Amino acid sequence: MTKIPRRPPAAVLRELRREVAFGCPVDGCARPYLEWHHFDPPWHVEPHHNVTGMVALCSEHHPQADAGAFTVEQLRAMKNAPLDRLAAIQGRFSWMRNDLLAVIGGNFFVRTPTIFTFRSEKRIWLERDEDGYLLLNVHMLSASGLPRARINNNYWIAKGDPSDLECPPSGKLLRIRYDNGDDLRVEFTELASLEAALARYSECPERLREHVTFPVTAVEVQMNVGGTDIRFGPKQTNIGSNTFVRSSLFVHCGTVLSL
Repeated sequence: MTKIPRRPPAAVLRELRREVAFGCPVDGCARPYLEWHHFDPPWHVEPHHNVTGMVALCSEHHPQADAGAFTVEQLRAMKNAPLDRLAAIQGRFSWMRNDLLAVIGGNFFVRTPTIFTFRSEKRIWLERDEDGYLLLNVHMLSASGLPRARINNNYWIAKGDPSDLECPPSGKLLRIRYDNGDDLRVEFTELASLEAALARYSECPERLREHVTFPVTAVEVQMNVGGTDIRFGPKQTNIGSNTFVRSSLFVHCGTVLSL
């Protein structure tokens, strides 16, 4: 007999997030840091990934559900309740560092506060707070004219009507997608050494060691503007039909990318 992996398939996780409007459905909660709970039947009774017998819960309420805090009927009601709480889906990156390596669209930025502007308006940039910590800011672009997600000094909020929002309990990753192709992915990661950076980023310039003290925290930003040629991908940046930047290192620069 084939053993079922504990982690559900990606399509199942997307549906579980979507049906609770991307926030924990326990009354008064709405935390976006979601896990998955098997309740009908429980996993120990029968391993399965049947969406109808599972529900997305936050990392606080999931252990309570495992302990029996909610009945099957209550959990099913949470899945089926009409939800309109998207404006409340928000969170915060707790990664507070005096130095960050920004990896934006496959390029590397060191002590470069303003990374991307659009029509003279900042869209991806870093700010220092009163304690000297570097904080991330991202204002998504969209050709749709509709509201989109924003990150203001590490605090994020889901605006508009995302088709999917992924935010694991680790709090290091945020992925927000929209039906028109708008897409934002942000992840914080620790790099112990230049070798670790080279292992994660195959085209990382070795001269990075001249400007970065390891270990260092990297913040990765990928963003796609649906229906346009503006894309900050995992390995390259495309801004406009004639602009292509790949694996460059920017140190102590002003505004680097502008449109």
